[in-house]
Amino acid sequence: MSGGSGAGERPAVRVEIPFGQGVQIGEGGTQNNTFIQTYIAQVIQPSSSPVSGPVVAGDVPLPPAAFQPRADLLAALRKSGPGVSVIRSVTGMRGVGKTQVAATYARSCIDEGWRLVAWINAQDTAAVLSGLAVVAARLGIGAPDEHAEDAAALVRSRLEADGERCLVVFDNLADLDGLRPFLPATGKSQVVITSTGRSVAYLGTPVPVDVFSEGEALAFLVQRTGRADAAGAVELARELGCLPLALAQAAAVIAAQRLDYWTYLYRVRSLPVRDYLTPAAGEPYPHGVAQAVLLSLEAATAADRTGLCDALIDLVALLSPAGIPRSLVHAAGPAGVFPDAGEKQHAADPHHIDEALGHLADASLLTFGGDGSIVSMHRLIMRVIRERRAREGTLAATGSAICALLSAVTQSLDQSWRNRTTIRDTVGQVIALNYHLAPHLGDGHATVARQLLSLRGWAVWLMNELGDSAAWAIEHGEPHVTDCERVLGDTHPSTITARSNLAHAYQEAGRLDRAISLYERTLTDRERVLGDTHPDTLGSRNNLAHAYQEAGRLDRAISLFERTLTDRERVLGDTHPRTLASRSNLASAYQDAGRLAEAISLYERTLTDRERVLGDTHPDTLGSRNNLAHAYQDAGRLDQAISLYERTLTDYERVLGDTHPSTLASRNNLARAYQDAGRLDQAIPLFERTLTDCERVLGDTHPDTLASRNNLARAYQEAG
Repeated sequence: MSGGSGAGERPAVRVEIPFGQGVQIGEGGTQNNTFIQTYIAQVIQPSSSPVSGPVVAGDVPLPPAAFQPRADLLAALRKSGPGVSVIRSVTGMRGVGKTQVAATYARSCIDEGWRLVAWINAQDTAAVLSGLAVVAARLGIGAPDEHAEDAAALVRSRLEADGERCLVVFDNLADLDGLRPFLPATGKSQVVITSTGRSVAYLGTPVPVDVFSEGEALAFLVQRTGRADAAGAVELARELGCLPLALAQAAAVIAAQRLDYWTYLYRVRSLPVRDYLTPAAGEPYPHGVAQAVLLSLEAATAADRTGLCDALIDLVALLSPAGIPRSLVHAAGPAGVFPDAGEKQHAADPHHIDEALGHLADASLLTFGGDGSIVSMHRLIMRVIRERRAREGTLAATGSAICALLSAVTQSLDQSWRNRTTIRDTVGQVIALNYHLAPHLGDGHATVARQLLSLRGWAVWLMNELGDSAAWAIEHGEPHVTDCERVLGDTHPSTITARSNLAHAYQEAGRLDRAISLYERTLTDRERVLGDTHPDTLGSRNNLAHAYQEAGRLDRAISLFERTLTDRERVLGDTHPRTLASRSNLASAYQDAGRLAEAISLYERTLTDRERVLGDTHPDTLGSRNNLAHAYQDAGRLDQAISLYERTLTDYERVLGDTHPSTLASRNNLARAYQDAGRLDQAIPLFERTLTDCERVLGDTHPDTLASRNNLARAYQEAG
């Protein structure tokens, strides 16, 4: 939206990175099924309408069986009041119950009617941004298609300005620097962070969490198992270091198999598992932890009527620790992720999958979040499962099946980006799969490695399309390019596309020198490998031209845009959508260079063709009409500009609604044209309406709201 200069809104048609361009989805195939479509449609897409009353965002974990309330820790959280509280393990271990302490506090705040309770999985910056975007949508601030970084900034501003009785939990924080920009610096909100990291303790009031006391461990075991043998319970608790996670595994097996504590202790001490839990720095787990996890898994599998538990546990152990939508787990059945169900393979339907999930939850191997739509597993359990499967040699096969599932999902995503939450979740699952699987792929797993490489290409492309964070796309795009060059070679189509996607991320981050260098290399390689007029070559030439234009190198940009347009007219035809995009791009470059007559001629032709080919109200047609109006305005042809702006605004209101961001921008553009024409009596009411709508839809401090307020102030000033 214009900040007073009157610059018109232009559609994002310059950079062309077609869906899946050059990325071969792997050997797992492209199977599609209704469950994949259900996942795409049903991952929670929060409403962007303001919510009245208490707001709950995210999936607060449900309480586990025989949960010990740990009242002293909850009292410490309440006492800490507004600001940042850090729930941190005293020992640095996972499994001491940090998440459950935070979840208990969050549930109590919900019960007390706090205005906002938000739960955000914070294992990386991408997850933090995605979670804050959900919070923004639940609060009704920002646009439905808001970039996640902008949405996160809006949430911080809201918490600083009006955060009383508002709680935000960042669970399992790994990247302190990635979170810091989004923490409220002032105000009355409370932020709770759980983490094993030492540095995070300096963020706010510490609430240290240790393992259970012997009394808490005894109470838990007796309540969970129904066995009152205090001596046996204490001996078992000591064997497992009173670690809540390990005690939960033990209690589940004891209760299910009607064992006494001493029999279970004998099994724990007899099971050799040194190979399944390699010691790691800062994780001094007591003897018996891995044994308890594996005994729990074996007990659950032995009692499994569905034949799905083993495959389900393997699936969850390789995906995101932040959780997996149940709908994605359902999609795994028809996608062939459960090959070991044998004669029961026909039972891999939602009903039997849900039965198996419930069985695993009863065994304390899985948990459900919020309304039960999210399935998650503790990170330590995930690690034990992965290391066991790697030793057995079955992990790569499971990873290959999951690659095929996620490949089918990425190919089924709608290009209209109607559900950004699903796309963010899919990207997060791909990142997690790569993190968990790649270290276990040796020389004998070339096929799986290529599948994974292809999926990572999709993920980087999706990051660029979302536009949430250029830094995020660069973080994953750089190693992806390196791995493509190593595995596929410098001039493989997927390697070239990986460079193009990374160049786009550099461009979005304002690192134009790096972007231009990569675009130039990409274009040279495509010309040599594919030829001068291959569609991908033309796309590369267009991308490089746009980068030149953004860098102010207009002569070079215009030369490339002209060549691209000529080639597309010859190869694709005069009215192909990409030809029309090229014509619009060249017109934009002419306009930037002050060649208004040539720009207007091209804009007029593009508009005529889009009206004929796409229809009067297609988004690209509306964009063309807006661009032509802006060129008329630059040329001083205000009557023609106003006429087009008026028609464009009417169409946006009818097609997208009165408060869609494109409608707001269109209203602003018309008001600016009225102002330029001296028609302040018409400009001011439009500026006032735009500002009111921006404040309600986007929030008081959104950049478009600030620009709108500035535009209105200037109009008032001009009117005296």
